[in-house]
Amino acid sequence: MAKLTALTLDAHKGYKLKEKSGVIYAQNAHMLPLRVTEVVQAIVDFPVVISRMSNGAMSLSALTSFEPSKNLYVVSGEWHSSFQPAAMKTYPLFLMKEEMGRPELILGVDADSDALSKEEGLALFDQKGKLSLPIKQLKAQLAEDSKNMVHTFQFFETLEKFDLIRSIDLALNYTDGQTNRIRGLSMIHEDNLQSLSSERLTELRDSGYLAPLYAMLFSVFQLNALIRRNNASVGTAKIKNINLEVSKDNRSA
Repeated sequence: MAKLTALTLDAHKGYKLKEKSGVIYAQNAHMLPLRVTEVVQAIVDFPVVISRMSNGAMSLSALTSFEPSKNLYVVSGEWHSSFQPAAMKTYPLFLMKEEMGRPELILGVDADSDALSKEEGLALFDQKGKLSLPIKQLKAQLAEDSKNMVHTFQFFETLEKFDLIRSIDLALNYTDGQTNRIRGLSMIHEDNLQSLSSERLTELRDSGYLAPLYAMLFSVFQLNALIRRNNASVGTAKIKNINLEVSKDNRSA
């Protein structure tokens, strides 16, 4: 878990942000967080799924591997996709609340991140002790991302209101005869989406949610591409095929 501290000149003078900070963030992540505004772009390479975080809140994620702590899109330290989520672009910087409890958000940093260095990269502060221009730009991206986070929360509220979330299991069948089941994921309930009234479909369209909904449905075909990446990767168990099954606790849906 990230150890967030306020970014200050006193604590972080001389520190730099490594060029491949996003890859450092992503290299051990089998799911990368997304905002609803990123879904249409993300499906160019990734299956997009819904999962629940440790606090119970729902999250959109790009699935990057079938194994924990592995990312099939990072090969030899390089990112192999035309799409890069905002979480990669802004790492290891975050917006956080001040300890004094004031409502304003301040710039924070993951103090233990390997993306920070004193030898190489972009300086966090300029010679005048102010935030450097690249860091100011990342702060602006974070401010925009915070708005997209709210938009994503509202997206999930709408999905729950219209009963458009279906819990699923991924059943992986390996070439050696072994099987594995990945639980805890959800996808869009296609049948319920198709049966919505024209008024509700208009509401989804006007909210900007209809395009990402259909994009998430189409993204299921990227599971086959992910299998090919898995089977081409050295040291991974080879997958013969994959089945999507409705979770047992969701069979009545």
